[in-house]
Amino acid sequence: MERPIFGISRHRMGIDGNGVTTLVAFMGCPLKCRYCLNDQCHAPIYENDGRSLQKGIMMLTPKELFDVVKIDNIYFQSTGGGICFGGGEPTMNADFIIKFAKLCPRNWKLTIETSLHCSFETIEALSKYINEWIVDVKDMNDSIYKNYTKVTSDIHLQLHTLKKFVPLDKVTIKVPLIPHFNTQVDVDRSINKLKRMGFKNISQIKYIEREAKFDSKQ
Repeated sequence: MERPIFGISRHRMGIDGNGVTTLVAFMGCPLKCRYCLNDQCHAPIYENDGRSLQKGIMMLTPKELFDVVKIDNIYFQSTGGGICFGGGEPTMNADFIIKFAKLCPRNWKLTIETSLHCSFETIEALSKYINEWIVDVKDMNDSIYKNYTKVTSDIHLQLHTLKKFVPLDKVTIKVPLIPHFNTQVDVDRSINKLKRMGFKNISQIKYIEREAKFDSKQ
């Protein structure tokens, strides 16, 4: 089992929760966000010959990834840190993550940073191995969500599924202010909806307006 990874970022402190973490960024995402922060995740994996990987992309098995990141084992164990899976959308690689998790020492913290745009079965499967979840909900308004991501929102149902399998204190929700797509009023409404659902670790962030990877008219 190999998966394309476009980034392994070591020695992150206070970014992915407590402790020193290494970010593992997967290729691929079902969303087409206008201000995609890591738009390289949508790029072709291979060169035109169909065999050579594009520059910066690694094709790794769970064991090969473990062999790369275990160099920081002492930092993970002494600070309560570990691995944060991002991308791209890491839930697309749930089977890979689960196999990787089975290789890790028990006290490595496994975090996932996700849009949660995945099946309910995927959430349930990952809940047995992921210690902390960081969820960027985009917007709780279905129309705003679809306008920004170009896909239909199931975030309400996905969050209810997450609540079913994951303790709420292990979930951090990010609600972005998205230039030209939502307003502060929309953000406040999303936060209030999330609070009514029982979520407590909620933070507002602001997307930076930048050159669009995906045209808003697509």
